[in-house]
Amino acid sequence: MTRRRFREGELDTAAVHRELVATGLLESLEMGGADELLWGDCDLASLAENRLADCTDPRELTAARRNEWRRAATTEEPWPPSARRYENCYWLVDGSERVGTVALSNSLLGSTLMGLSSLYVFPTHRARGCASRALTQLRAALGLHGLGIKLETNWSWQAAVKFYLRLGLWVHMWKRDLMFRWDPDDPPPIIELGSDALTLSVDVGESRVELARAEREGTQLVLKERDCPHDASDPITELAWHAPSTMSLWLALHGWPLIRSTEAWEKYHYADGGAPEALASKIVLWEAWDRAHGWQVETPRIPGLEYSTWAELEARWKAEAGETGD
Repeated sequence: MTRRRFREGELDTAAVHRELVATGLLESLEMGGADELLWGDCDLASLAENRLADCTDPRELTAARRNEWRRAATTEEPWPPSARRYENCYWLVDGSERVGTVALSNSLLGSTLMGLSSLYVFPTHRARGCASRALTQLRAALGLHGLGIKLETNWSWQAAVKFYLRLGLWVHMWKRDLMFRWDPDDPPPIIELGSDALTLSVDVGESRVELARAEREGTQLVLKERDCPHDASDPITELAWHAPSTMSLWLALHGWPLIRSTEAWEKYHYADGGAPEALASKIVLWEAWDRAHGWQVETPRIPGLEYSTWAELEARWKAEAGETGD
């Protein structure tokens, strides 16, 4: 599980993309016509489904509904596939049938992770395992080149969040959205949930190693993390770094408290990963933003959180800026 970074030009990503198409998992997109329009409608349909609870099949989309989605489900005009310079857009294929869409980054920027976005499966092909098979096959194919996957999704998109966790992805961080990663050879996190305790472990060889343990005491959280030295030769060192972020998201999904103490909140709530208090702070922002736009928010209630509106948050930020003289 030792990480390495690719030197510029070391790996031909275009060749990797061609290989993925050759496997039959992906089908190239024809630009400039009906093919590109439908692909873009699928991207728009994903937003409408998750933000407006509108599950209309994009293959049946009318011009009026398309315009309504653009008005109600977006904050900016979506980029068509032909305008995306940093990723390639594909049809997702299962057997010989198109079942949805996906986009993959065409540059690694020196990392070992290929960005994935716009994953969408047609409503008629749901509950068949198409998305999980596709991601598993994609991971295996990229793993042959020592590559993994990174992707982002929104906290309010609960079905997607749960799907990625069930597949065994690790939570890397959260800045603008939740960022997941799937590195080659990394074991999946093993979650064991009891009435008052949740543990995150990994299997290394024939041993199961506990990386983090959470317990709740009333409305407060007690978190115990594995103390790992900064040793690149230790196969679980980096996983131990991701464990708190991954565990925090599992806790949030089950409606557990995310705050350990007032001191922990003050110390960690501005962070972009790791500490549960940081995730708690982001959840308040994310949900306020979504509600301000009229988007659906059906998420667990986290004990101890103050769910402010976006207007209340903006007023608070202005007051704080005035107090500091900024």
